[in-house]
Amino acid sequence: MDYFSSLNASQLDPDVPTLFELLSAKQLEGLIAPSVRYILAFYAQRHPRYLLRIVNRYDELYALFMGLVEYYNLKTWNASFTEKFYGLKRTQILTNPALRTRQAVPDLVEAEKRLSKKKIWGSLFFLIVVPYVKEKLDARYERLKGRYLARDINEERIEIKRTGTAQQIAVFEFDYWLLKLYPIVTMGCTTATLAFHMLFLFSVTRAYSIDDFLLNIQFSRMTRYDYQMETQRDSRNAANVAHTMKSISEYPVAERVMLLLTTKAGANAMRSAALSGLSYVLPTSIFALKFLEWWYASDFARQLNQKRRGDLEDNLPVPDKVKGADKLAESVAKWKEDTSKCPLCSKELVNPTVIESGYVFCYTCIYRHLEDGDEETGGRCPVTGQKLLGCRWQDDVWQVTGLRRLMV
Repeated sequence: MDYFSSLNASQLDPDVPTLFELLSAKQLEGLIAPSVRYILAFYAQRHPRYLLRIVNRYDELYALFMGLVEYYNLKTWNASFTEKFYGLKRTQILTNPALRTRQAVPDLVEAEKRLSKKKIWGSLFFLIVVPYVKEKLDARYERLKGRYLARDINEERIEIKRTGTAQQIAVFEFDYWLLKLYPIVTMGCTTATLAFHMLFLFSVTRAYSIDDFLLNIQFSRMTRYDYQMETQRDSRNAANVAHTMKSISEYPVAERVMLLLTTKAGANAMRSAALSGLSYVLPTSIFALKFLEWWYASDFARQLNQKRRGDLEDNLPVPDKVKGADKLAESVAKWKEDTSKCPLCSKELVNPTVIESGYVFCYTCIYRHLEDGDEETGGRCPVTGQKLLGCRWQDDVWQVTGLRRLMV
């Protein structure tokens, strides 16, 4: 999976990836969180009892889960999850004398380039903590921006200082300076990032971003040394799992499960199996995500849908004239003069209810009108004559759905 890039790595510098590879990895990293959020929100509407709490705490749970995933990848591969997907890794910046010994002792140089524990934690901070804080600040800034579009924040600040508690004053001061300074800070960070990208593109600096500059690291491509380490790890994990399963094979099933859960060897075996499974599941999910992104962005999907529909859209029948519409003409004419009244009963709206055509009626009036109609005239908007998708003729009666009450 780490050969996802379409570039021919044999013709490129193994120490310096292209800017476009790094940007692709960063873009993919930004797609994961909203995609998972959308899937959870979709199923939470169907199973709110089980998923609503997860959706409400999505940011924290996602940060925790990705923190574990990124820590494992940084510790094992010196790369984030998406960087590994593109065959990239983070390395220490070595001096020129050390690099000149690569031909003689390449494995020793690769070992020296691996990240220290301090830089692993620093990378994890910029991968998990900084995006989490930024997302929270973005959301808070948008709320404050909407709140003070038509209100004077300076007048409210004076009032809070005069009557508020110490905690209220502290929170308001934070919001005040966030509203004033956050756009400037964001613009400064964006400008600095763009500057680093341009400098990296013209080989002026090895740092691709502000994070790399502060951590004093650079990016390079995976090498034979990295894949050999992976092979050795997989062999050890497979041997540990096989040894553990063989040692408990003579026990009954229930005792096997207890041994796996309670012994250190069992825990190590389950951990190795889980990591082995994730090494296949996570890259496959990313590949599916990129495929869906291409599918919905390409013209191929639209052409295929049009081919399935055939000429149906080009030969839509002209809607029939609504029978019985003349009976409502007088009521509708009065309603147009005063839209606060129901078009059916010409009285003040009671429990205002909107239907698919956008018109508002009394709930009782529109429900009875739709339910009491016959097969030909029922299930239509009384004003426009439009057929309503929420009304179905079944068992010689109209099944009425799709009515939405309005909160006035």
